[in-house]
Amino acid sequence: MSTARHALTLTSQFVAGPAFAAHKALLSRTALRRWVQAALLADAELTLRFVDADEGQALNRGYRGKDYATNVLTFAYAQDESDPVTGDIVLCCPVIEREANEQGITLEAHYAHLIVHGVLHAQGYDHEEDDEAVEMERLETEILAGLGYADPYAAEKAAQAPKESATTGAAAARKSARPARSARPAPGAARPRRT
Repeated sequence: MSTARHALTLTSQFVAGPAFAAHKALLSRTALRRWVQAALLADAELTLRFVDADEGQALNRGYRGKDYATNVLTFAYAQDESDPVTGDIVLCCPVIEREANEQGITLEAHYAHLIVHGVLHAQGYDHEEDDEAVEMERLETEILAGLGYADPYAAEKAAQAPKESATTGAAAARKSARPARSARPAPGAARPRRT
């Protein structure tokens, strides 16, 4: 990623409750700014909101029609590339904790990954098409390496490699394992995106 520093107005809201006090302690303002700043390609005004399963499920159901809590939702408000980067990134604490445990990675590393992922979405990156997925994953891996974290897709790539045929790319295999994003909302409305 670029070494240039972009102006950042960052707000964080931790509403997940006392059951996730350890998460809140881990997510210092310094760490959050560092992770967000590393993924910025332009000046931005972003909010990070850390929620419980109920709020995560309600947002996912309301905006994507999926009735379960998901790890991260990004609401990007820019309508075109000339608009400033503005958005809300909602992270669901219990889902992130469960995934970190399942993947055998630290909670810190998983939060760093999902925040970088959400910031890229807020700037218009997506992974709906194979070439988009390859580019977005490359950026995430590069950014996270610069922050001192391992490739978040390493295990997935290793698991897929023996199964892929000569005509099926890694991005296509990874894409099939991801839930589809909901249809684009009307112009001016928030565009939720999910990993």
